[in-house]
Amino acid sequence: MFKYFTSLVLFIFITSTSVYAKDEIYFLPKDSQIVKERILKIINNADKKIDIAMYNFSYKKFHKALKKASKKSVDVTIIYGKSKLKFYKKLKLIQTKRKQHIKLAIIDNKFAIFGSANWTKESFEDNYEIINITDDKQKVKEFIKIFKELKEEN
Repeated sequence: MFKYFTSLVLFIFITSTSVYAKDEIYFLPKDSQIVKERILKIINNADKKIDIAMYNFSYKKFHKALKKASKKSVDVTIIYGKSKLKFYKKLKLIQTKRKQHIKLAIIDNKFAIFGSANWTKESFEDNYEIINITDDKQKVKEFIKIFKELKEEN
């Protein structure tokens, strides 16, 4: 009986972790304000690590949030193609060797933010873009692998 109960509890736990995983999809520019606030909240709540791979990264609000996170000892790494910003010295910066179209942020290995939008003012205000935010453990794990490959290549 105990073995059956233990198996049942384990089954419920395993299946419930994917049930409670959340995917949020935003369409820009319509959802720009909502998704900007959501991304800022996730960055501001980061405890340990923020990894970003983004071809064009120049949105000042996100830059300021990353600078603030690094000041509270969050490890911030950005793989980028171009940027108009003067990056803060504590941010680990890797300029790509070749053009990348990936737009990805991984926060504390818990959240992945990805989609078509570079983190530029134009992407959030003028362009048609899609951003997906997920806390699905399997998806986040796959994105972590992708980020490591990008980092090793550059």
